[in-house]
Amino acid sequence: MLTTNFSAMRSNLKKYCDTVCEQNETIIVPYEEGKSVVLMSLDKYNQMTEAIRNAKNPDTTGGGPAT
Repeated sequence: MLTTNFSAMRSNLKKYCDTVCEQNETIIVPYEEGKSVVLMSLDKYNQMTEAIRNAKNPDTTGGGPAT
């Protein structure tokens, strides 16, 4: 996980996007007082949301009893 400031992100957006996609990194950008944004690849985001969905609904993981 990397951290950068907003000005650096704006100036080097392509570089940071390449880093996120090619090196599977996550970048945190502090934005305003107490607020931050996260830049991550779509693949990583999809994996994360699927894991959350499966944790909330364990019957969808295929680990339930056979019928």
